[in-house]
Amino acid sequence: MSILPEPRGARARQTYYWQVRNARHQDLRAVHACETWHIRYGHPGGAYSDLGHDTVPPSHHSPTLLTRRMYGRPGDEYRGGCLSCLWEGRPHTGGGSNRALNCAVEDAHDHAFPGWRDLPVVPDLKSSGSPYGSQRLWRQTADLYPADWLDRGAPRLVRARRRGDAHDPPSLSSPRYELRVASPRRQERADTGDQEVLF
Repeated sequence: MSILPEPRGARARQTYYWQVRNARHQDLRAVHACETWHIRYGHPGGAYSDLGHDTVPPSHHSPTLLTRRMYGRPGDEYRGGCLSCLWEGRPHTGGGSNRALNCAVEDAHDHAFPGWRDLPVVPDLKSSGSPYGSQRLWRQTADLYPADWLDRGAPRLVRARRRGDAHDPPSLSSPRYELRVASPRRQERADTGDQEVLF
């Protein structure tokens, strides 16, 4: 029995994953679904489809996250992917922390939105006291984005609440990735003239 080679590209890998999981082909019954690269649950393009790609690819680069688990190895492997082309980032191995997951998501954003790291950082809309004030601040910040990036789903950069926070995938309440950015170190804050935290 020969095993079919895995396809390339996030959308093709997702279709292959569901074909393996449902074992629709005799050649796929020897493959474990979790060992195939597939779009991580909750990330763009991760919908069910074993009969082919479920949507028309976007007309622009669109980041997503691929994952797989290999038996005998600790943790999952992650890599960035694109929903509109065959680009895939290099694999990152995680041993229980979010570092590998975050690196893969950042790789995908480097592909889809080169220069995203220079975007302004906004307060976390979920943890801020007033949703109206934070939404107003987001609208003001969004004006600083390059033309058409918001329509293409450019990420929102927010301060991490804790070290190692995972990047949030798009959701109904936030139609773009929220990428967690570490707070500047105390020495960097002193150099910029910002007041340090008093409590």
